Amino acid sequence: MPLQTTVSKGFFRPDLWIAGVVLLVLGGCSQTQESNNTPAPTRQIFAMGFENLADRHISPFQPGPAALTGLGRLSDIDGQLEFAWSERSVRLLLNGTAIAEHPTPAADDIYGWAEITATLLEDARRGSAVVAAEATEELHRVIFEGVLKGRDKYSRYLTPEIARNSRASRDGFGGIGITINNNEEMTVVRRVHDDTPAARAGIREGDRITHVDAAPIGGKPLSAVVRLLRGPVGDPVDLTLRREAVKAALTRTLIRDHIVPQTVRTRTRNGIIELELSSFNQGTARAVRKAIVRIARQTRGGVKGIVLDLRDNPGGLLDQAVAVSDIFIDHGRIISTRGRHSESNQIFDATPGRLLATTPMAVLINGRSASAAEIVAVALRDSGRAAIVGSSSYGKGTVQTIVRLPNNGELIITWARIYAPSGQTLHAQGIVPAICTNLSGKGGLPALLAALKAGSGPALSKTTLRSHAHDTHYSAAGNSACPTNSMSDKREMDAARLLLADPALHQAAIAHPPRAIAER
Repeated sequence: MPLQTTVSKGFFRPDLWIAGVVLLVLGGCSQTQESNNTPAPTRQIFAMGFENLADRHISPFQPGPAALTGLGRLSDIDGQLEFAWSERSVRLLLNGTAIAEHPTPAADDIYGWAEITATLLEDARRGSAVVAAEATEELHRVIFEGVLKGRDKYSRYLTPEIARNSRASRDGFGGIGITINNNEEMTVVRRVHDDTPAARAGIREGDRITHVDAAPIGGKPLSAVVRLLRGPVGDPVDLTLRREAVKAALTRTLIRDHIVPQTVRTRTRNGIIELELSSFNQGTARAVRKAIVRIARQTRGGVKGIVLDLRDNPGGLLDQAVAVSDIFIDHGRIISTRGRHSESNQIFDATPGRLLATTPMAVLINGRSASAAEIVAVALRDSGRAAIVGSSSYGKGTVQTIVRLPNNGELIITWARIYAPSGQTLHAQGIVPAICTNLSGKGGLPALLAALKAGSGPALSKTTLRSHAHDTHYSAAGNSACPTNSMSDKREMDAARLLLADPALHQAAIAHPPRAIAER
């Protein structure tokens, strides 16, 4: 069963993924689904969870206090439950009366504490009708939240359903390649993705899906429709469709394929490639490389610049962040990670060969650029490959490793910190752009754009991109820092494009990268 690492989606979650660089194998991990009345899998879940927290978390794990904190969360479900412990025993009380008592394990006995956690959970279910009425997975979630309390804000437990959706986002799933919206009456195709079963079957945006495998789907929630459309790769699915201006219903049989959600959008304007990356999943680096090669061929080498737009990108798989960086640089350090576990101490260097090596490049970031996005930005900055434009980034500088548990839930454990080639740590700090678009003084963004349009790059470079001897932060308005901004402004892309058109300022921004960081 794989243990995966990530760097950190719908809504902004910079903690959602930053694990994806290492794929390890853990022995003895079962995929058997847990039944609601069989306690054995619960013991396996807590044993594997405690074992990996003790082995892999960035800070030492004390199983006793963690288990007792986790069990104590059951009182949130039934306020009449209470746990008391001493060196000799751990007791479960209901309304002040002991209903179960077990010997206290040794302080460092992770398996003993995992066992007593599972046993006391079963005792609580037998003694409390309120606890017994809760779904097993909800009880696991509540206890793990307590176990992880006080660790760090990125370590967490995902229930099997949430974990399944998370795996689909980062690794792909069996599906047909459409994005849908639905309400109580209809399901509408909003997007048909290229080179997918849906595209090959001629499904169009605006088509209404009425039946899946001959069963009507009207009134079903979106999650239920998605489950019907997804399935094992190679399996067929029959769709019944209604299309505007076509009287008769349409039927299509599609063969499900492996679908990796698209994370890269491209646009070319006046010879400048704009690459917008929404997150980093297993298909991101490949999509970036394909887009650049395709556009370079179409323009016959007429690419004048590249803007890598990482605004609002909460992160994703670490190996993809490294791979995207490696597309643009051909030597030197990309990133390094350090943690308590020996396998968390890793160095990632660029490999020979890069695309459009002499093409000027800018990276757009903002306060919602986090984790894997920050890795790419800082690697390209420290290598001298790209100038950073925008506002200071979020500052998520840790790596999480993903442990798949016997119930197919996931335990996401912070196990390493990230270090830039310059030695900068990103933890609780942000990357400061060379060209700051979020300063209210001296006219702010409009003034910056006006100066860039006027071609005053040399003047800007002399007054705003000062050497490290004079300042530790750099900004287009000359202030001492660049405030974080969580909102995107389309004019920021204009600033990046104007920067690429001004060789003097672009060179100055690269030659004096802002290696200092803004405290958050």
